[in-house]
Amino acid sequence: MSSKRLIIIGQVLKPFGIRGELRIRPFTESLYAFERSSTLFFDQSPHHVIGIRGHKGVVLVSLKGIDTPEKASELVGRLVKTEEENLPAKEEDEFYWFELIGMRVRTKEGDDLGEVVQIIPTGANDVLSVQGGYGEVLLPMIDEVVLEVDTDTGIIVVDPLDGMIPHA
Repeated sequence: MSSKRLIIIGQVLKPFGIRGELRIRPFTESLYAFERSSTLFFDQSPHHVIGIRGHKGVVLVSLKGIDTPEKASELVGRLVKTEEENLPAKEEDEFYWFELIGMRVRTKEGDDLGEVVQIIPTGANDVLSVQGGYGEVLLPMIDEVVLEVDTDTGIIVVDPLDGMIPHA
């Protein structure tokens, strides 16, 4: 197995067709990470990629040695991973979701809001779902709210708009 960092990029939904293709729900905005991966990892099990194509909002993947629907069924439900180097390059102020999950969120005044547990895509902007002492706090990832993201310290500094933090 690879000693490089593996990043989750999807989940196997079900077999597709009679040749053992897998129907995968992508957790990526594009097929880039899939297309750059000569090997995909299903949980921790590596499989050599033969072919990848998009189809109606999912990714269809052919793997060496998986050539029947029965063999493909054995992978249903598994998380699909790739090596981090296969992800697209980021711009200066961009972050991968996996980098933000688990980070602590504090207001600019230093009040701890909790930990990022999920990121919700909305189309206009992503929304951080933060769990902590205030319950769930939803924060839009816009410049007016997210002031600083420090992946080295694991802290996101925010300035929530009025009404975003429920009062106890």
